[in-house]
Amino acid sequence: MTKSMHVVVCSIVYKICVLNSRRTLRGSPTNLRFATQIVIMCWYLLLIFGIWIFVSFLTYRYLIQKKNLFQKEVFFKKPSNVLFVIAHPDDECMFFGPSITAMVQPSLSNSSSRRKQAKDVYILCLSDGNANGLGEARREELKKSCKILGLADSNVLIHNGPVFFEDSQNSVWDSKAVADTLHLYIKKLNIDSIITFDKDGISGHLNHKSIYHGVLQLMKNSKRRVAVRVFILETVSVLRKYLGFIDSVFIKPNALICTSDWINRTNIQNAMAAHKSQYVWFRRLYITFSRYLFFNTFIPLEIY
Repeated sequence: MTKSMHVVVCSIVYKICVLNSRRTLRGSPTNLRFATQIVIMCWYLLLIFGIWIFVSFLTYRYLIQKKNLFQKEVFFKKPSNVLFVIAHPDDECMFFGPSITAMVQPSLSNSSSRRKQAKDVYILCLSDGNANGLGEARREELKKSCKILGLADSNVLIHNGPVFFEDSQNSVWDSKAVADTLHLYIKKLNIDSIITFDKDGISGHLNHKSIYHGVLQLMKNSKRRVAVRVFILETVSVLRKYLGFIDSVFIKPNALICTSDWINRTNIQNAMAAHKSQYVWFRRLYITFSRYLFFNTFIPLEIY
């Protein structure tokens, strides 16, 4: 930057500061020096932010290349039948996309291998998303979305009674009803591992939280206890939630993590686009910035 350009920039910054401040500094040299300090501070902030993004990108690339700790934990003995339990159509790609694609699609770092990491991966959606009378449309959207993610139609299950789970922000599902429903599907599909929401439900949705409490009741019921391992998706703060890959610097080294590479992340975005009835502007922003499009971190549900 030439000296004349620097003077112009400083003058502009100074005028902006004066217009937005009640305090007015007197004397041209002082004013120019104040503006210069503001410009230097802005450059330092940009530099720090740039370094942070660069380090985050390197961390994210490292997480893609490293061995998948979550899959190693789930399949530590043998390939498993895995059941993702979600509340609504579109939960599968808004929250669980990285882990689903990691299990059913080849990795970017190992594109020659198309062998599944699980015997079978199932999606169980407990409601049809009929909050606005769009239940039938959302059923079809879920199937299209899961097909993009790599799942066969036969592996996409939408609960259809006898117990009805209402899609509503204000509806708390009965824990026993959720537990009984899950017990039926676990036995029917010979499920070894369940993956679902934690107690905060990622977005705080009551239906998401209800699934967690239903799973908890199922695991605590000594009469109907099933031999499955449960992994819950970690809820993070709102700030971290929308940091995208930058949030990778906050992940613990020993975290159970599933990371989506660039190919699988594109597939997840395309899967979300298949939910045409839900693909509004704020969800477009969500799939651009959400950390849940880049990686999932899980916590084993321990019952004592």
